[in-house]
Amino acid sequence: MCEPLGTLADLEARMGQPLVVPSEQAQARAAIADASDIVRAYGNPHWGCPAGGRSVPVPPAVRAVTLAMAERRMRNPENFVSEAAGEYQYRYAEQGANGFAPSRAEITLIERLANKFGVRTLDVIRAVQINNRNAFPYEENANSVISTE
Repeated sequence: MCEPLGTLADLEARMGQPLVVPSEQAQARAAIADASDIVRAYGNPHWGCPAGGRSVPVPPAVRAVTLAMAERRMRNPENFVSEAAGEYQYRYAEQGANGFAPSRAEITLIERLANKFGVRTLDVIRAVQINNRNAFPYEENANSVISTE
């Protein structure tokens, strides 16, 4: 089983406060585990996993992204953008309101550290000739015969 890409102590340090309530600690550990799974899905699925008797090294920036995602979950679990009570108003920064999902910049960083260079696949549909006109094979025409030549 793979280890989380961050620890409870790392998260507490970033949040600037200890999590002493057991339910908060459990929530924080779950947030770190979920963020680790998401980061591995975008990057290297083997980061922090055992291989050959050792754990696959995790780049420090990957750990930082994982903990930033977990911190966002802990600070804003409901994904509020703003809140108000009487004259008091508070608005989260757009990144803070992003919720648990990694930002585009975080995804780019994770992919770069996993040596994924943006090569993507695209579905290509080739038109075929039907009675001297271009059409796609799934178009129905009772008077035409589909030819792939």
